[in-house]
Amino acid sequence: MAFIDEMESMAASLRIAGYAVATPISEESSSNWDSLSEDESFALKRNYIDAHLAKIKQSDLVLLANYPKNGIGGYIGANSLMEAAFAYALGIPVAYLEQIGEQPCRLEALSISQAIVGEDISAIDSLFE
Repeated sequence: MAFIDEMESMAASLRIAGYAVATPISEESSSNWDSLSEDESFALKRNYIDAHLAKIKQSDLVLLANYPKNGIGGYIGANSLMEAAFAYALGIPVAYLEQIGEQPCRLEALSISQAIVGEDISAIDSLFE
């Protein structure tokens, strides 16, 4: 969620190109997690996860915006890996925006992906051919 603004910008570009796009719930990035009890945090996070996984179930493709983070290019966090694995298990193609950098889940992330699309969103079309 560190890149929600970038994801929304990319989603806008994809919509202009004719794609129907669903993004994570942006309110998650502004949630004040420190003010919540552990049980409240679990419940709220579960709601966000459930809502996003429901969107993935309706998708034709999952494109992960894996921007550099924590000094790692093409960073894949826990949520992203979970989303990618969920899509893969459902038979939905998984693509990444950037080449996956050196990190503990690199092998797993690459193993379930169909493509690295880069900044050229027209490369997404080839995934539907």
